[in-house]
Amino acid sequence: MTAGETYNGVAGLGTARRFRELMEQWLADGSFEVKLPEVARLRGVPQPEQYHAEGDAWTHSMLAIDAVPDDADPRVFWGVLLHDIGKAETTAYIKGRWRSWGHAEAGALLVLAIMARIGLPHLADDVAWLVKHHTFHFSWNLSPGARLSPKQRRFTEHPLFPLLLEVCDADAAGSRGGSDKGVKIGQLAEMFSDVTKGWADPR
Repeated sequence: MTAGETYNGVAGLGTARRFRELMEQWLADGSFEVKLPEVARLRGVPQPEQYHAEGDAWTHSMLAIDAVPDDADPRVFWGVLLHDIGKAETTAYIKGRWRSWGHAEAGALLVLAIMARIGLPHLADDVAWLVKHHTFHFSWNLSPGARLSPKQRRFTEHPLFPLLLEVCDADAAGSRGGSDKGVKIGQLAEMFSDVTKGWADPR
């Protein structure tokens, strides 16, 4: 069974739950490494213990995918599963700890070929965007009570931004240790809610 057949089938309608079952099938029958070698290569890729006490990038990715709700948009599922694939080629020990500078951009470049391989090319552009931008919040430096800048507000107007928040939320849920990603994403979700209320308010 291919992912494309699952997405186009009646059962599950391509929800996260259906794709999770497919992923588990691939893991069980040994085909995961063939279908998704970019994800398999995350096994053993180190992460800084301060922010990722859960272990390597593979363990983090599996915890993150577990946090995706069964009824989530399929693009969220694939965005979460693939969000850190760039770490396999960018991770290095720099200035006293493991770092993966540029991993979001590097991973996004791999998404089109992956989605075509598993039969979901129609989701590729959106998933690539989610992977590329899943670290956006690190550069925003928002303090409690802060307001979005015009540039930040324009970014939140992207049609995929609500899905990006879901990807980032799962990423945070898969992180153990001292990471404050969950706090930042919660703050951004509240700010986004306030912004969208403003869009709906004609005054």
